[in-house]
Amino acid sequence: MQRRAAAVSVAIFLLLAAGSYTLIGAAEQPEVSLDNPDYSVSVNETRTIGDTAYDFSEVSEQSATATWVNESARYTVVWSAEDTVPFRDGNYTVVIANESEPSSFELREQQTVDRPTVEQNGTTYVIVEDGENRTLVPRDEYLPEQQVYEFSEGDAIELQDNDNETVVASVTESEVTIEWFAPRTNELSFSEGENTTIGGTDYLAHFTQAGGESVVQLTTDYEDYTGDVDAQQYFKERMNGLWGIVILAGSAVALLVMMAFMPSRY
Repeated sequence: MQRRAAAVSVAIFLLLAAGSYTLIGAAEQPEVSLDNPDYSVSVNETRTIGDTAYDFSEVSEQSATATWVNESARYTVVWSAEDTVPFRDGNYTVVIANESEPSSFELREQQTVDRPTVEQNGTTYVIVEDGENRTLVPRDEYLPEQQVYEFSEGDAIELQDNDNETVVASVTESEVTIEWFAPRTNELSFSEGENTTIGGTDYLAHFTQAGGESVVQLTTDYEDYTGDVDAQQYFKERMNGLWGIVILAGSAVALLVMMAFMPSRY
């Protein structure tokens, strides 16, 4: 009698486990599918979004990269007071006037002596030898007049190895900012379900397959995407529940079988 009741219970649990397992095998997870994406792009394609052209150099199953060119990006160089900077044919020292709101600065040539020097009574002398004659010439007299260039805010200024139009953007008590405008290549990255701002608009990225290659879809319809994601989450929860039934039913069957064959005390 004990084994007969156990057999009936085992059959019931096996039916539950088999039914759940069959449902798991037959069920298909819903896909994220955007009904009307704003843009669909494959690798090496270009899309104009707003007024800017974006070149999609990389599109994979979960990420994408696009580049775009800012034709008038701002570049700057900052010189601090007393910095040594290259200018024209030599090196110059940046000198900013000691005042509260300076608007100009000077570049003073750094001069070097090509002969030995000697210090006497606080004065630097250059040793000039002419045959057996040896003459000491004060350094200030030996060197030519120092080149000094003065610039104010808004003035054009030449930078070495820079063919752009460069100007003095600002002068403060501690530094000088030089600026110019030129093209700059920028990069954007896209990831599944993440937002990327393009031209002031946030686009959500989704990756799919079309014609055997990866495609990134950009949309501003967040409800379309999140609705499919929620459906996937609901599906996973249901599948986890069915797997729970399979595991519990299998465990119950094993327990019932073991108990049915336990020796009786009577």
